[in-house]
Amino acid sequence: MSGERPERAQDPGMSFRQALQRLEPGRVILRSQVLLDPTFMESVRKDLSVAAGKDITLVSEVDPRFAAGAALFLGRDTRIDLDPRRSLLQVLQEQAAGQQAEDIPTLKEASRRLSDLVETTSPTPRLEGITGSGTVLQVGDGVAVVAGLRDVCSQELVRFESGMEGIAFDLLENSVGCLLLGPEQQIKEGAAVARTGRNMQVPVGSALIGRVVNALGSPIDGRGPVKCDSSRPVEALSLGVVERQPVSESLHSGIKVVDALVPLGRGQRELVLGDRKIGKTTLALDVILSQRGADVLCVYAAIGQKASSLARVLALLEERGAMDYTTVVAALASEAPAFRYLAPYAACTIAEEFMRQGRHALVVYDDLSKHAVTYREISALLQRPIGREAYPGDIFYVHSRLLERAARRRDDLGGGSLTAIPIVETLAGDISALIPTNVISICDGQIMLDNGLFNERSRPAMDAGLSVSRVGGMAQTAAMRRVAGRLRIDLAQYREMARFVRFGAEVDQATLAQLRRGERELEVLKQDAHVPLSLEHEVVLLHAAVRGHTDEIALDQLRLFEERLYDVMDHQHPEIMAAIRDTRDLSADTEARLDEALTAFRDAFLAEHAPAPAAG
Repeated sequence: MSGERPERAQDPGMSFRQALQRLEPGRVILRSQVLLDPTFMESVRKDLSVAAGKDITLVSEVDPRFAAGAALFLGRDTRIDLDPRRSLLQVLQEQAAGQQAEDIPTLKEASRRLSDLVETTSPTPRLEGITGSGTVLQVGDGVAVVAGLRDVCSQELVRFESGMEGIAFDLLENSVGCLLLGPEQQIKEGAAVARTGRNMQVPVGSALIGRVVNALGSPIDGRGPVKCDSSRPVEALSLGVVERQPVSESLHSGIKVVDALVPLGRGQRELVLGDRKIGKTTLALDVILSQRGADVLCVYAAIGQKASSLARVLALLEERGAMDYTTVVAALASEAPAFRYLAPYAACTIAEEFMRQGRHALVVYDDLSKHAVTYREISALLQRPIGREAYPGDIFYVHSRLLERAARRRDDLGGGSLTAIPIVETLAGDISALIPTNVISICDGQIMLDNGLFNERSRPAMDAGLSVSRVGGMAQTAAMRRVAGRLRIDLAQYREMARFVRFGAEVDQATLAQLRRGERELEVLKQDAHVPLSLEHEVVLLHAAVRGHTDEIALDQLRLFEERLYDVMDHQHPEIMAAIRDTRDLSADTEARLDEALTAFRDAFLAEHAPAPAAG
């Protein structure tokens, strides 16, 4: 960028000791490429305390952008570069600048003089200000164009004259496009703006559980301030491959068709997509409701929703007691673009902190289609070039750097996991559009909801053909894996045979029996909204279906059969339910006792209700 150099925040003649003495509070940050030894850190802290004449708190932070060396940050405005290579280069440049080219007759002489300079030069740390100043050129629609912030970094916070902050978002040669974190009416053209030297952060910690906050982490539920002990940057690197472990632990969703056919694992990224008003949010909320008592902390990110829609979600979570373990990050459609853009990153940061504490977390992004539209809106305001479907070329990176932060951490690093359920809206079921295609390629699987099934009153309206979990059986409990394997085969055979029967083909009794079982298995997989089931209830019902205990039950009586089955098993056979719940497996002995109980219950049910008429 052109323009004058930004003014120094400190007097250039100020010494290191004076800067330390003026520091309030006495907190210094040492950033380096790797985590430094605690013994060395304590030695540095004592030296700094002696120089300042007061107790100094030294905090070590890892910044992978450092190629070598390190830097000390004194407050928001002062940086001391500790990279010896950079210091040496600056001294050499200053000393060589005063020499005339004609004074160096040959290349050999130039090399000799340079060698002498290197041998006689001792690099020293330099005290420098990191705060530059600029001027607002243009403001409107939630963004401001600023000139003069020569050394500003991407995603760095800037502070306007009114005290409001913004994010340096678009770095151009002669200007910087900033996202406003407040009402634009407070910003006037020609107003001063200054760097802060820090990136956007949100408060994190257990104090946020049960609260509703905005994209900045500020509470909006009217219950007073949130007292968090720490904060984390909203933009952070995802865990490296070495720090991860395979996804092999089940995340129980409480939804029969999901747990049986597209199981979720802790640390997985499972996309939910489908047309508008087809049950995407309902499915994600049911997964949250199912985590009650499962030691999984949930974060729900409402991106660009109407206030009435958010109110219904909050009412449901409060009514079912889910707010005891859930944090809601809300950015309404009426808010500035910056809030809608930051909301999923803030939600991910809050959930990521739980993972780094060794706990399990689930984050729902509802939805990334509106987030992509927000990014397109911001890019249009900043006059960025457009690409396919009018989205900027980096829209893939916007979502990949968010979703790739989901992971399951190695046990020796504290364990913990972060599971992501992004939601994407399709138009007329078109999954080949840019945003659905992008997010599908990032995730570990997808749950596709179908309009036709929804109109046929199949809930959830999951298309088993287009839905997949790339984690597969690794994320299933042993009990569910035993019953789901047979269920998948039965449903595949049923769909194949149903095509022939539809064209009037003649079939034998064995084929009719398979069709009869497939119809009942499909009916068993239907489930009402916001009624998640326990693992033992799912296993018992699906086992009854695949073992043929429901073959003689009429389709219109299956719902009653299911309700009574749960009641009988809970009260008359609690030992079977406890064995499945505690071991999460279906042993041979438990399976035999279960078959005996199911046979007795089926016979009693059929004796009370007339058997179904024969098919065909």
